[in-house]
Amino acid sequence: MKKLIVILFFTLLWIKADACVILIYHKVGDNRTPSTNVSIKLFEEQMAYLKEHGYKVMPLKTLVDKLKKHKSLSDKCVVLTFDDGYKSIYKNAFPIIKRYHYPITVFLPTEAIEKHYPDYLTLKQIEEMRKYGVDFQSHSYAHPRFTNPPKNIPANKYKNWIVSDLKKSIDFFKKHFGYKPYAFAIPYGDYNTTVIEAAKSMGFEVILTQDATAAGKKTPLWLIPRQPILGKYWSSMKHFKEVLEEGYLPVEKRIPEAGSINKNLKMVGAVIDNASLYDKNSFKIYTTQLGWQKAKLKGNLAYINMKEKLSIPKQRIGVMAKRNGITYKTLWMVWIKND
Repeated sequence: MKKLIVILFFTLLWIKADACVILIYHKVGDNRTPSTNVSIKLFEEQMAYLKEHGYKVMPLKTLVDKLKKHKSLSDKCVVLTFDDGYKSIYKNAFPIIKRYHYPITVFLPTEAIEKHYPDYLTLKQIEEMRKYGVDFQSHSYAHPRFTNPPKNIPANKYKNWIVSDLKKSIDFFKKHFGYKPYAFAIPYGDYNTTVIEAAKSMGFEVILTQDATAAGKKTPLWLIPRQPILGKYWSSMKHFKEVLEEGYLPVEKRIPEAGSINKNLKMVGAVIDNASLYDKNSFKIYTTQLGWQKAKLKGNLAYINMKEKLSIPKQRIGVMAKRNGITYKTLWMVWIKND
C-alpha cells in the first residue's frame, strides 16, 4: 500500500510537470490600443516574477524539439512569444528581456515589415534583435482572418488563397533573413481544417493557436496552444499567476475534432489520457455558447449531451479536470453550420 501511494505521488508530480505555458504578448507600453497592450510596469513585474519563482523560460525551438520527440517537459516551463512585431516590443519589451536574458520568439506579419508600416519593426531593428538571439517566425504575410476569405474567393480556391499568403511570408524570410520559418502563429487565432492543412503543406514544423491553455507532451504539433497576456484583466498579475499554475490535460481524442465544421452536434467532449488520475466529479466541458458545464464520465470519455443546439458559428470547446486543487485544461476551436 505504501509503495502504491509513493507511485501515485510521483505520477501526480509528473502530470503537473509535463506542461509548458506559452505566453503571447502583443504591444507593451502602447496605451493607444488597451485591448492588446500590457503596461511596461506590469510587463517588468511579470518578467521578474518568472525569475523570482524559479520558472524556466525556454526557447520555443527547444520546446518544439521536446514535443517532436515526445519528451517530458521541465517543471515550471514557460515560453515567451510576441505576435505582430510592433515597435513597442523593441522599444519597451526588448530592454527588459535583455536584462533577464530570456529567449523570445516574435511572429511577424511580413507585409507590415516589407511596406514599412509605422507601428511595426524595421528591418534594422529586427537585425539588431536577431544578433542578440531573438527568434523570428511567421505570422502570415497580410495578417488576414483566414477563416473569413474575401467574397471573391471561390470555395475551390480557398486553400490556394491561404497558401499564396503563406508563401509570400516564407519568401520574405528567405530573402531578408536567409532561412525558412519553422513555426507559424495563426492570425487572430482563428483556424479550421483547411487553414491547418494549408500551413502543413507549406512545411511548417509547428502551428500555434490562441487556445488559452498549457501545452504538453501529447499536444499535436499543429495545435500548440498559447495564453494571451493583454487587456485590463488578462494582463493583470492575478490572471498571470493563474495561467502559470494551470496544468495541461492530455486528451486522446477531441469530440468534435479541432477545426472541424459540424452540424447539429449531439455530444461534446474528449477522451482523456488516464481520466482516473483526476477527481471524477471535477470534469467539466466548455462551449463558447454555454460556458462550463458539469461533464459525465464514462471510462476515459468526459462529455455532455447537447440539450440545446449550438448556434454561434465559432465555438471554443474545452475540457477541464482537477487534482489536488490544480486545474488541468485543454481547449480547441470548432465551427457550427446547422441546417
